[in-house]
Amino acid sequence: MSADIIVFPGPRNARGLETQTHASSCDTEARAKHRKTVRTAQVQDGRRRKNGKSRSVEPNIQEIPGENGKASFRVQLRKSARGKTLNLTKTFSTLPMARKWKKRKLAEIEIGSIQTVERSGATVAEAINARLAIHKNLGRSAKQQLSWLKDSKFGKTKLSDLSLDALTNLADDMLAEERQAQTVAGYLTILVHTLDWASRRGFSVPVPALKEAMEQMWEDEILARSEERNRRPTIDELNRILDAVSSNKRQKSPLAKIIVFAIFSCRRLAEICSLRWDDLNIEQKKILVRDMKHPRKKKGNNVWCNLTDEALEIILSMPRTSEYIFPFKATSVGTAWRRHRDRLNICDLRFHDLRHEGITRLFEMGIPAAFVAKHSGHKNGGCLYRYEHVEQQGDKFMTWEWTKRVLNEPTGPAT
Repeated sequence: MSADIIVFPGPRNARGLETQTHASSCDTEARAKHRKTVRTAQVQDGRRRKNGKSRSVEPNIQEIPGENGKASFRVQLRKSARGKTLNLTKTFSTLPMARKWKKRKLAEIEIGSIQTVERSGATVAEAINARLAIHKNLGRSAKQQLSWLKDSKFGKTKLSDLSLDALTNLADDMLAEERQAQTVAGYLTILVHTLDWASRRGFSVPVPALKEAMEQMWEDEILARSEERNRRPTIDELNRILDAVSSNKRQKSPLAKIIVFAIFSCRRLAEICSLRWDDLNIEQKKILVRDMKHPRKKKGNNVWCNLTDEALEIILSMPRTSEYIFPFKATSVGTAWRRHRDRLNICDLRFHDLRHEGITRLFEMGIPAAFVAKHSGHKNGGCLYRYEHVEQQGDKFMTWEWTKRVLNEPTGPAT
């Protein structure tokens, strides 16, 4: 029984030619087959493989094995820009560095190759107007921020001119106007979301460049997260505000009732002004809070919340003149609160601090976090940790005169 003898290419001589090696009659066919296999592999890989095989870790990035088990990462980009084909290649020692370079180069290519499609020379203001015209149910803060950006000098910027420098300059200008870093972060976040939305509706926007700009500003701490507040009103501050409200005969809304209710119900102002009679369960001392604030779920987050005895008593003192228990505009109530607060020179006290006070009060009364969450509406008990900095034990509002006095305050006409 005969067997084919396969002879692989022999060593090369000084002229680069293979030396002849004795082989069987099948050598020629085997050698040709081997060379074809090698050439096919080289074409597929685009280069000669060394020290093992490379592999694709994600689009446009290949992992290349090296010595001592260390790998490098090669980025290969082939893109068309302004009628020309660009071939970019660079190798990095780590995958994060390769990803960052790839992302930056794709953004630069997109900026340099923006083609005017349907809206030639469109500006930031036009993109914002398009969203405001469609999304009429945006929150008050989002509308206010987008309107300011639209009417500012930045609003005249062409979408094709947007870049890292453009967003950084906008952030610097806003910070120069004494806005807080967390406030600027809110403006830029809604701006980039809006421009991303516009890019999917015919506007030519360099979205990757804008998102990279945001990441870099977070890294450089140009932007910052909102700071947690621990401000609590004192009984004296509350008495002064409520006395001023009660003596103001021109006050249309029952501001005193709403202030005291905010403490005992642990509710936000917008939630208070949207509570409905139909959602009240007197027997179980509960009320349905519609569209409760949520970091991701903006609509339909309806939560049943427990009512303290004081909060329920205030609700029952209101006349049923509307489907709403407190049929007043939250913006008007907030303006009235700030007006009285400022006239009394009470510094750094916000209406939202009343909710904080109400939740902390429950902890000071010794109520477990699981039951406090049933009043506050928190679904994640961990979110309550910042309210647990109790300063005393017991209920400091137990003998507060306004708990009962507010029940007899005028309710005022709806606004």
